[in-house]
Amino acid sequence: MKKISIKAILGAVVSSGLMLTSMAAQAQSAASYPQEPVKFVVPYPAGGVSDVSSRTIAAALGKKLGANMVIENKAGAASTVASTYVAGQKPNGYTLYAAPVSIVINPALQGTVSYKPYESFTPLSMMMSSAFVLQVNKSLPVSNVKELIELIKKNPDKYAIGTSGVGSINHLAAEYFIREFGLKMVVAHYKGGMPAAQDLLGGQVQMMFSAANEAIPFVTSDKTKGLAVTSLERISTLPNLPTMNEAAGVKNFEATFWLALVAPAGMDKGLQDRISGAMRELGTDNELRQRLNQLGIDLVTSTPAVVTANLKRDEEKWTTLIRSIKIN
Repeated sequence: MKKISIKAILGAVVSSGLMLTSMAAQAQSAASYPQEPVKFVVPYPAGGVSDVSSRTIAAALGKKLGANMVIENKAGAASTVASTYVAGQKPNGYTLYAAPVSIVINPALQGTVSYKPYESFTPLSMMMSSAFVLQVNKSLPVSNVKELIELIKKNPDKYAIGTSGVGSINHLAAEYFIREFGLKMVVAHYKGGMPAAQDLLGGQVQMMFSAANEAIPFVTSDKTKGLAVTSLERISTLPNLPTMNEAAGVKNFEATFWLALVAPAGMDKGLQDRISGAMRELGTDNELRQRLNQLGIDLVTSTPAVVTANLKRDEEKWTTLIRSIKIN
């Protein structure tokens, strides 16, 4: 029989004790959290729909956790400023981040960024999603997506589609639309969605994929014609508009803006589970859901695994498109 030294036994006992102590400390940390205000980082300026929806969700999460949420707007470089900042913070639960889909797009757009989309963050839950609305100038002689595609194909390079800026999600949606249906048209970039929408009303551009909250007032007042939404399901604020898949007879057309709740990398599992669980509980809050719907936003909560899956899906999809059209 092989002899086991007293030293080895003591080492194993000490090691087990340390492991149990660490597990107990983590459990205590999750149970006693929070003990101070929580920074809730938003990567956009105050006042926009992403900021307002983030504040709304943060307030509800704060009540659920018993935390005082302090919003910090860190805008700049298409969210890279905020992403880099959060990646450098401690994973103690006192910095949370409303991470946008651009967290995985920026490496392809900007070449290099000071964070890693997966290694730098702890996923917690999805937060919200917003579809785009394909709207066209009221004078355009079409009433549905199939007629629009036919018109563009018959008149290559005659029509223009507006975007809110190079590399924005609605720009990528426009390029996706062009490639999906083999179209030839002008892509006109603006500094924001509203300047593009003004030229849409004036006829300088004939169509655009607009954020739902920006499109709803125009579509419902008949200033433009709404043809479809870019989500997989119809949206509650424009229930009569078909999805692009319904309207064009395709299967997998989807282009949405979303935010996910993440924290700096290295958060202990107990704390991750507590915050993620609190977010999933918010998913049953119908009052919160309705408040967000009024902004053109869908409340979306999930497990951490779903966050990672969404990141990987959109990274592959949009990076492939960015490289094919050679944006950077």
